[in-house]
Amino acid sequence: MSRAPDDGETVLGRSLSTYPGGKGANQAIGAARLAATAIVGAVGNDDAADVLRAAQRSAGVDTSHLTALDAATGRAIVVLAEDGSNRIIVIAGANGLLDPAHVTEALDDLDPAVVLTQLELPPSVTRAAALWARDRARRFVFNPSPTAPVEPEILRAADPLVVNEHEAAHYAQQAPGTHIDVIVERLLGMAPSVVVTRGGDDVVIGTADGVEHIPVPDVDVVDTTGAGDHFAGTLAALLGTGVPLREAAMRAATAAAHLVGLRREER
Repeated sequence: MSRAPDDGETVLGRSLSTYPGGKGANQAIGAARLAATAIVGAVGNDDAADVLRAAQRSAGVDTSHLTALDAATGRAIVVLAEDGSNRIIVIAGANGLLDPAHVTEALDDLDPAVVLTQLELPPSVTRAAALWARDRARRFVFNPSPTAPVEPEILRAADPLVVNEHEAAHYAQQAPGTHIDVIVERLLGMAPSVVVTRGGDDVVIGTADGVEHIPVPDVDVVDTTGAGDHFAGTLAALLGTGVPLREAAMRAATAAAHLVGLRREER
């Protein structure tokens, strides 16, 4: 649509399209371009589940631990404005019923080098994934989105914590407009390393060595949907193959920009 509606306002949209997605699914597809990748989660017993499974398999993602539950498959409703900005509503569906034991058993079977997750799952599942990685000295890449309360123990396991600028301020408990370096320094008191994506501005990395700003490719943004997920998936895959964090973040930023660029070209 030309713009998102204000409170209580009705506006006309230009078109409606349906695509397979979800943060975890998008991240898995991004990771699978670079490394062997499996997705652990839940779908329902509906047509949407078939579409999601097919999309994952087509991208080379192992879906053997994508379980089917008696519920609707999760959905996201994305309102896209012509300036490329979006507003997203996520309905967890079957993923909201996922059991921590299923996740632990799946990870035991898969034995991954890197575990990447977000917050489209129950808190108990997020905790199970984080502790599995911590206890086995595996890298835990944590993208706590959509924002929600997170236990300090989970944040301490995140290496890195991957957030956008708004999420960074939220978890750092800083007011909007606070300098990003101050926010990152505060987050470093919670997690071993931090990566903050800031759209077309830059990517900010925080480690024990300090805070660094990394430039990102300049593209004409039309649709940012999924770009952050693609960044996180690419970053996790690169880290899993031994690429240092700084280089991994640079390459992930390029991959995310290319995703936005592909959408622009297709239009």
